[in-house]
Amino acid sequence: MKRAGLLLMVMALAMAALPSAPSFAVSVPLIERFHATCSHFSVQFTMQGYTDDANGFDRVRYEVLDGRGTLLYSEDSVRMVNAVQTASVVNLPYAHAMPVQNPIVFRIVDTDFMQRPVGVLAEERVQSACLAPISRAQYFASLLPQGVKGFTRAETALYGMPNGAPIGIWLPAGREFTGIYRTIDGQWIALYVGGENLVWVRAVDMDMPLESLLYQPSRIDRSQQVTSVVVPGVPLGSVTARYTVNLRNGPSTSAQRIGRVPWRATVAVYGRSADSRWILVNHNGISGWAAARFFTFNDGLRLADLPIVG
Repeated sequence: MKRAGLLLMVMALAMAALPSAPSFAVSVPLIERFHATCSHFSVQFTMQGYTDDANGFDRVRYEVLDGRGTLLYSEDSVRMVNAVQTASVVNLPYAHAMPVQNPIVFRIVDTDFMQRPVGVLAEERVQSACLAPISRAQYFASLLPQGVKGFTRAETALYGMPNGAPIGIWLPAGREFTGIYRTIDGQWIALYVGGENLVWVRAVDMDMPLESLLYQPSRIDRSQQVTSVVVPGVPLGSVTARYTVNLRNGPSTSAQRIGRVPWRATVAVYGRSADSRWILVNHNGISGWAAARFFTFNDGLRLADLPIVG
């Protein structure tokens, strides 16, 4: 009996010494819209709650496949736990192959901390117009961001991509069109003029407020906005002050000053304002907004990589 009791005690101690299982939060991805052509896809979705894989992050994978199971696009994503995030991207080209058979499928796959697939969290299927005898131009138009109205200054050439060759179509002068994206350098504007694709024009040819346009996403992650977390629990990187910089309680010079970041101080960064002029940082336990232009971004982090917060 004594030996049995000792054995049970040893087993209990061994179980207590085992590492605890990772904590889980309910993952509820909602794919609101998905549209696919033979060269691009567009998607809008929201995710609320995540599995905490390690260090406060969750890992998922986005995949697009055709009816034969051919992988058209894949992207691994690392997200913050306990945030509601929305993503909306239009006209993202396939990276691996072109579809040959309907349906075209977009799915969100849960992965572990080593990016190994665990299970499919959400999936949406569409019949692409390029592979089926139906028109989807109107549905594509419903995926577009609200955009910004503007007018052509003169007869304006259309381009298939920024810095590309003209496609041989011209817009008349003085006509109103909707701008969807702008390039980082502000030289090009993506317009929607109908159909299932965006076209590009030179920004100098348009009378349109550039600062109101979204940057063109190059990845699904880059289109995300954190919508429910003002100060996320895990920083996305660090920045170093090039001057002594004021900390404010809002992204504006009229907001109250609540502290300062000293010259050459390196601080954690959590996100950016909608106009990308301000970043949310934490210095010595004080979280506040600081002018982005006064900081150097470390370890390859870029301002455009930060989610919009607040």
